[in-house]
Amino acid sequence: MLTTALKKTDVKRILCFIFLCVLCLLMGAAPSWGASKKKGHAVPARKEHKTAAVPAPALPQIKEWGPYLDVAYELTYWDKNEIKEWREKRDQEIGETLTSYIATWNGKLMSGQKGEQPQLFRDRDYLRLAIAQTVDYLQSDNQESLAAAAKTIESLKGKASMPEVAYWSGMVKALQALERDDADDFVAQVYGIWNGSILYIEKNEIATGATSGSVPTNTPFYYRNLINLVVNRAIIARKLDGLNALGPLFVMMNDRNLGEKDSEGKYTKTLVQRIVDGLNAPDSDCYRLNFTVAAIESKRLQQVASAKLDAEGMTEAVQKTYERARTYNDLCFKWAAGPRSSGVVTAAVDYLDMTSFAIPRLADNENSASYKFFATLPDQEGRTALLKSMAIFNDIAPYSAGGWERAGYQSRELYLKSAHRLWRAIMELALWTGDYYLVKLNTTQDSQSIQSYATSMQMALNSYLNFLTAQQGRGYNDVIPDSAYFGAFEASDKVSYAYRKVSEFSTDNGAYNLWFTHRLLSAELFPLSLREVRQTSSALKKDGRYNLYLDYFLPLASRIKQSPAIKKWVSAQRPETATASLAYITTIDKLFAGTATADAPSDTQLVASFQSMREEMQRNPDHPTHNLLKLFYLEEIQKNSNFTKLVKEPNRLDRPF
Repeated sequence: MLTTALKKTDVKRILCFIFLCVLCLLMGAAPSWGASKKKGHAVPARKEHKTAAVPAPALPQIKEWGPYLDVAYELTYWDKNEIKEWREKRDQEIGETLTSYIATWNGKLMSGQKGEQPQLFRDRDYLRLAIAQTVDYLQSDNQESLAAAAKTIESLKGKASMPEVAYWSGMVKALQALERDDADDFVAQVYGIWNGSILYIEKNEIATGATSGSVPTNTPFYYRNLINLVVNRAIIARKLDGLNALGPLFVMMNDRNLGEKDSEGKYTKTLVQRIVDGLNAPDSDCYRLNFTVAAIESKRLQQVASAKLDAEGMTEAVQKTYERARTYNDLCFKWAAGPRSSGVVTAAVDYLDMTSFAIPRLADNENSASYKFFATLPDQEGRTALLKSMAIFNDIAPYSAGGWERAGYQSRELYLKSAHRLWRAIMELALWTGDYYLVKLNTTQDSQSIQSYATSMQMALNSYLNFLTAQQGRGYNDVIPDSAYFGAFEASDKVSYAYRKVSEFSTDNGAYNLWFTHRLLSAELFPLSLREVRQTSSALKKDGRYNLYLDYFLPLASRIKQSPAIKKWVSAQRPETATASLAYITTIDKLFAGTATADAPSDTQLVASFQSMREEMQRNPDHPTHNLLKLFYLEEIQKNSNFTKLVKEPNRLDRPF
């Protein structure tokens, strides 16, 4: 006969058992995970692992999965390898694998759905099974486990108002939204977790005094899970678009205690701070979470790739890191506010800088040609990046006259600063590419190779010279930095050398005329290059074409003495600078003609001083002489002189007297 009555001895045994269970849960139910920290995370900032809120090192090891699953929120922001390592250790410790636990409890809880005698189970049993299935998915990406977790947690939908159930239910649904690439549902589920679970957990901790430090707090783990879910899983791993609505979540998270100690490194805090800073940065696309995270990850990978390249040279690992950086840089363009926004300019500058860093190192790495990514940097890849960036500059230049706020800039000054950065990045990549081929040109004797390297070098450098020329007449001179004209001098100087090399293998004067034209252009852009002027004079004498020097270079010296732009610039300089400049201007015609008197500064001193100035100008884009070069060149290029005619038609040199 069945009865619900219990014997006294049974009651005592049950009460004893319950007491022991409660004691065990109070002292050891939140176990120390014991997983070691790993390197190589895919997130922009590395996370550290926390032990349980209530560690119990003196107690015997727990021999069941339940207590571990109750605090699984402490590890679900870890990466797959870390969860796998933790899981294997617990399998051995408990003596039952998590897979076996899932199978056993799935059989128990689903038994009533198969027509068998229904059996009552605690809500905790359903929740633990759902958590176990979710952990399995997080470690393995097994969608069947995720679907099973969703089915299990659905059994507790009547308790969805309970913060713990709301958290895991929202987490499962958010992960399912990721699998479907459903950005709208993902955003809704994340805010559901925040509003329906975490805020309640926060209030409870405030009410119980946990936030005072006297009682362990669990909210940092929930924060980190949500940060990892959005940043790592959704944006970095899945590259899910349309998550900008989650930006305010990180602003709120920035004020929370993420539970990180100074000794451990505040990695998550740093990540959140960088995101918040990026959301309203003056050179970023404001309040666009997708763009901000992609920009942070791209920049991080660029730094890693650059360090690896310097330390290891060209390797497969370095190439892959560069390619990953390029992937997130491309996402910056995709997720920017518009095709010509402030964020797009920043992304373009980042990629130009990364390419400029790699190209000079190619010559020192003999195996660079065997890596496709690196092999294309000076040629196809670099050329495409230059053309793309030049097009961006052409489109943002009109903002100088107004409308810069539409591109996301907070002021005209910030717009100009950004435009100048873009220009310098374009200029630097063109010059580094030219230098790369210059090394090739100087280390080969084969005529075909000379022709090939010279052509590639001319294409890169002429693209910059043509870019500068194309800006003339647009009326946006303030958008072009002063250093652009010194960069044009360097480009023209290198191009002239390439044409000189090619002319030795030519049967006509085409390359020779281009050599002379670029030598003259170099002198017009940087009339302080005495050494190069003298080299041109010597070459023309040797070639029997000294008349070209008399016709073009000596008039340049006269223009320098008479230039209103130069006189105005000198009058605005400090006394020592003005005195030195006037000394040079006074004797410029004699110096060009090679007939300087003993009273004038010696050639050796001048060459040395100008070489020193040239090196300083290369390092400092704000050097005052950059402005002088710009003023002098713009003063002359607007005239209809022999120089401007020659620049437009180099072959006019072949016409008879």
